Parts: sequence; C-alpha cells; structure tokens
Amino acid sequence: MASHTALELGTEGSNGSFLADLGPPIRRYPYRDIDQFLNTLKMELCCQQEDFVVSEWVLFTGVKQQTFRRTFLDSHEDDKILSRCWNSYDSSQYLLLVKMTVSRAHEVAAHEFERFLLRSLMPMGIDLALKTFGSASCVADNGSAKQPDCQFLPKRPPRARSKKWPSLVVEAGFSESPSKLMSDARFWLKESRGDVQMVITIKIGRSTPEIVLEMWELVDDRVKHTQVVTISKGENNRIYIPGPPLIIHFNKLFLRQSSIPKEADIIFDESVLEIIATNVWEEQGF
Repeated sequence: MASHTALELGTEGSNGSFLADLGPPIRRYPYRDIDQFLNTLKMELCCQQEDFVVSEWVLFTGVKQQTFRRTFLDSHEDDKILSRCWNSYDSSQYLLLVKMTVSRAHEVAAHEFERFLLRSLMPMGIDLALKTFGSASCVADNGSAKQPDCQFLPKRPPRARSKKWPSLVVEAGFSESPSKLMSDARFWLKESRGDVQMVITIKIGRSTPEIVLEMWELVDDRVKHTQVVTISKGENNRIYIPGPPLIIHFNKLFLRQSSIPKEADIIFDESVLEIIATNVWEEQGF
C-alpha cells in the first residue's frame, strides 16, 4: 500500500505524555538507582537473546527530571552506557525509554536513508548546505528529550529560526512497536512547536520482508501522516512498491523556497527505495 492521504494522530498521549501509551511488548520497570537500572538491562538483554522478548526497548518509570539530567543527559563521557542507551525522556510522566541493543538492520535503514538524501542534493550543488547531527540529543523547554536516528538542518536557517531543532528527523524501528514510532512523531512535531517540519518513520518487519516509510507533518496544529510507502518482497524475490514515491519537500527541508531551477523536491523513487530495502533485508537474512 502506498498513499499520500493524510491520517491524523492524536496530538498528545495520556495526560499530555508522549510515552505513556507505549504498551506490550515494551516492558516497564520502576527506576530505583543506577545499579538496579543496569541489572534490569542485563536481565532484559539475556531474555532478548533467549527469544523470550521481542522488543529492543525497556521503559523505566519514576525517573525524575533531576535524575535524568544528572545520570543520563549530562553523564560523563566515560559513562557511555548511561549516556548512549537512553532514547526518550518524558518529563510529564517521568518516563525513560531505553534501547538495549542496536540491530544492524535498524542502523542500515537510517544510514542508507541519510546517504541517499545527501546524494540527491549533489546534482543541486547543495549537499554541503545541509548539516547532519546523527543521534545528538534534543531537549524541549519542558525537560523532555529525545535522540533520533538521523536529523538534518540547513547550514543557514532563517535568521529568526532557532538552531535548536532540526528541520527533518528520521526514526527507524521494528514493526511490533508501532506506538513507539507514533510517539516519536508526536514528540518532534509538537515539542519543537513546529520547528521540525517533517518526521519520517521507517517501520521494519522483523519476521517478514516488509518496510513501511511514513511521512508525518503538523497540519492545523495536528500531527498527521501525509505519505505512506510500503516495500515488500514476494515470490521469486520480487520486490513490490505500489503507489507514488516518497517526496521530501525542498522548502520544508531547507526552510526556504528554491532559488534556481535545479533546486527541487527530493524524490525517493522505486530504484532508491529498493536499494534501501534490499540492504536492510540482507542484514535480516531475507
């Protein structure tokens, strides 16, 4: 299925939270201290390796803002486990989402997307005009925070526009946790107060060769997904990509209108999408 029909997502989860609605297979544990935190991660990692759980995520409750800042956000460089394992912090409900492992398929999806995006800008002569910040942390005014898979911002944004937030964010994840990707879109578009123009989520099937790319945007102050592109592999390894390509609008990426004819929307057509999907599936053994 591929579509450009706008579907609406609630602007906020339970009680204004963007993580509160995360449910199974993501497990929850009350946070007590660093030792308990690390022991819980070790236990969950063992369960994951034994195939007792299918999610790479763990949600900790009761993480106060001061604890999050001191222990995770501002932790010392030598404490790489604490500084790098967290993914999202919800200050309204004191929730901390942690990623136990990073799969190759996950990394390939995000970095292949980045590679093709930058390559698409080369014929326009503006590939160096776009900055990439990887998974650098972004902290909202209310203390909530996230680390994306990829983020992009023009080197010279409009003078009045803050450089705190990227213009485009990419988030990847496995298909059994769709609510996590929805919460990602909600955070970026709402907490940035519209500074983030687009969020692209890449949903990877864990047990079947299927990848779904969705474009999320803020429309009339509501989070909506405006494009959906599905890539799947059928019999005889034939790849199916029905419907229109994925389009990244130039003005939303660079925060300005195009100034010369060769500056145009970036189009991820079938050939690009097929390469991205094939490289992801290769890591999954499909």
